[in-house]
Amino acid sequence: MVLKENKYYWEVSLKNPEPVVDDYYISDEIIVEDEDLIQKIDRLRELIISYCVMVEKDKSSVPKILDEIYSLIISMDKIQYTEFIAFWKVLDMSYSVFKKLPNQKSILEELLQRYCERRRKLYDNIGYSNVTVQALYDSGASRKKGASGITKLVDLIHGTFGETTHVNNLHTLMTTSIAYFLPDMGDKSLFREFCMKFDIKYNFGKDHQGKEPDMVFKVNDHFFIIEAKHIKESGGAQDKQIVETIEFIRYSENLDNIHYLSFMDGVYFNNFIWTKSNNESKINRQRKAIEEYLDENKSNFFVNTAGLVNLLKDLLEEIKK
Repeated sequence: MVLKENKYYWEVSLKNPEPVVDDYYISDEIIVEDEDLIQKIDRLRELIISYCVMVEKDKSSVPKILDEIYSLIISMDKIQYTEFIAFWKVLDMSYSVFKKLPNQKSILEELLQRYCERRRKLYDNIGYSNVTVQALYDSGASRKKGASGITKLVDLIHGTFGETTHVNNLHTLMTTSIAYFLPDMGDKSLFREFCMKFDIKYNFGKDHQGKEPDMVFKVNDHFFIIEAKHIKESGGAQDKQIVETIEFIRYSENLDNIHYLSFMDGVYFNNFIWTKSNNESKINRQRKAIEEYLDENKSNFFVNTAGLVNLLKDLLEEIKK
């Protein structure tokens, strides 16, 4: 096999930082040009102002207004990017939680009352703008990435090998020289069959609540079990993902043609480049762990975008042999 030692691709990764802006993770949808949405938001603002006034002066009209406010709020998810629903977080409530709760109208009534008391007059004095709607939507852009990381992985493979087959059964996998499947996105049963055929233990999944790998990529007789993570910063759930991505290459199988590969992109990776080798920071401990696991498991790889591109190019040479 023309692949170089795993530390080579790690060193390539360390010499090529991740970009601050990666086109695969840009979420730039303009929602204020959606006329239906803006009409509903304008109507919602009118109704809320009316509700706050009626609560103080004429409660007989409140139930009808409340019904219409409720209908608008559940009419489309993007209605959440408004001043009123943004305020819910002050009260430890979110739109996603609200939609799952029973007795939504009585909850909405409580939220409206708090809004009338704490924000309505303030916002009336400042004025309303649909720039707020777009800004609120933009602020949640990082939660709307979806499968961008997998899309990038697939595109890098296609860019190297040309159109590559996404297989959905074991026979096609075994009879195709270059192929991939996605265990965490619908190909779980195929991954089970694949593991049984090669007596793959996949203890990582057993130790991590049944977590499936993101991809299995085949080149000739070699299979790469891949965990892909886009990491921007540490803290909270990100720390768990960082640890999982590093620990992924701690596992190995008894076959030399089965490789565990961790693919980490995002600016967090650049911390591994900048860390000083003589300190005991968390970043340095993580880097040392990666290098120890690579030394222990010569068939495994830990790469960023540049390292993966180099690895794929070397695999292409394998196909040409």
